[in-house]
Amino acid sequence: LITNKKVFSYLEYNIEGELSMPILDFSKLTPDNQAVKDLKDLIELTVFQNEDMERFMTFMPKVTNGKKVGFIGEMEDVGIAGAGCDPEYQKVAIAAAQKVWEIGDWQVPLEMCYEDLENTIAKYCLKTGTNIADLTSTEYMDGIVLPKLTEAMMKMLWRFTWFGDKDAANIDGSGQITDGLNVELFKTCDGFFKRLFAICAENSGQHTVISANSEASYALQKSKMKELGAATSVFDTMLEDADSRIFQKSGHAIFATKSLCDSLSRDVREKYKVIMPWTVIFDGLEVGEYDGVTVVKCSIWDRFIQAYQNDKTKLNLPHRAVLCSPDNLMYGCEGDNPISDLDIWFERKPRKNYIYSTGKLGSMIGEDNLVQVAY
Repeated sequence: LITNKKVFSYLEYNIEGELSMPILDFSKLTPDNQAVKDLKDLIELTVFQNEDMERFMTFMPKVTNGKKVGFIGEMEDVGIAGAGCDPEYQKVAIAAAQKVWEIGDWQVPLEMCYEDLENTIAKYCLKTGTNIADLTSTEYMDGIVLPKLTEAMMKMLWRFTWFGDKDAANIDGSGQITDGLNVELFKTCDGFFKRLFAICAENSGQHTVISANSEASYALQKSKMKELGAATSVFDTMLEDADSRIFQKSGHAIFATKSLCDSLSRDVREKYKVIMPWTVIFDGLEVGEYDGVTVVKCSIWDRFIQAYQNDKTKLNLPHRAVLCSPDNLMYGCEGDNPISDLDIWFERKPRKNYIYSTGKLGSMIGEDNLVQVAY
C-alpha cells in the first residue's frame, strides 16, 4: 500500500485537520453539467512529492520503548617513545556511549459517510440501493482515498521523525506550533530537529548561526538570506566547523531547506560567476554539490515550516541545514515496517465507513558529536 503512487483526483485535501471529518472534499466538484462522471478523468494538480526517507535517515525495525543501544567510539592514543627493556605498560580506554529508545504511539482513526459525497461527482462512484452507504470496494475508496491516505501517512512519518515534539504547544501557548493547528499531530515522539537543537545547546560549536532566521518578518527572512555571501558563508562555516569524522561516514551530506539551497545557488552564481547544477534523482529530489560535499534539497522541510511553525508574521527558523550521515539519524518501531496495516470496514448499524491504523515510532541520533547544524 505504501508504495502505491497511482492517484486520480482534483481535490483540496487536508489530513492535518480534524481526523474524523470526511477524507476528501468534493463540495467544489459538482456534477450539475454532467460533463465529468468518471473520477479517473480528473487531473491531479498537486501531488505530495515524497523524498526517499532512506536518503535522509536509517530505519531500525523491532525496537521497543526503553531498549538500550550501545555505541563504540575510538580508542585513546597509543604509541610512546621506546624505552628498551622493561617498558611501562599503559591502560587505554575505548570511547563508548549508551542511549535509550523512546517510542511513542500514533493512530489514524477516520470515518466516512456516503452522504458527504452526494451532490458531487463522487456520487457516480457509489453503490446503489441498500448498499449505497458501503464505500468499501468502490472506485472512490480504492482509487482516491487509499492512495491519498498512503501519501498522508508517509507525510505523517516525516512530521513525526523531523518535527515531532512530545511537549508541542501552539504559539499562543508559548510553543512553536501554528495557532489553530492540532498539537496532537506532533506528540508521538521527539523528532530529529528537537534533538539536534538540544545537542547544539550543549555544544555551541556544532551550531552554525543563520542570522536571516532572526529577522522579524517573512520578507526580511527571505531577503537577508539572498544577500551576497550570506548562503556561502553558512555552508563554508558548517564545513569548517564540522567534526572531520563526519566526512568519513557513508552517505554524508548537507541536508538543507529549499530556501537555503536556492540562496546558495544564487550566491554561487553572483559571487563566483558559475552555475551550481542540481540533479533530480527521483520523485523531484534535487541533489547538488558544494566544495566537494553533496547537498540535498529538502523541500518538505520548507512546506512543514510554512504550515506548522508560522506565527503569521514570520517563520520559525525557515532556513536550516544538517551535515551528517543518514546512518547517524535513526527512526524505529516495534515491527518491521513504520507504517502499519490499515483496517477498513463498513459498519451496518450507523451506516458508516471506518479506517483505522496504529503503531509506535521513535527517533534517535547515534553519536551527538557527528552532526553540524545550521539554523
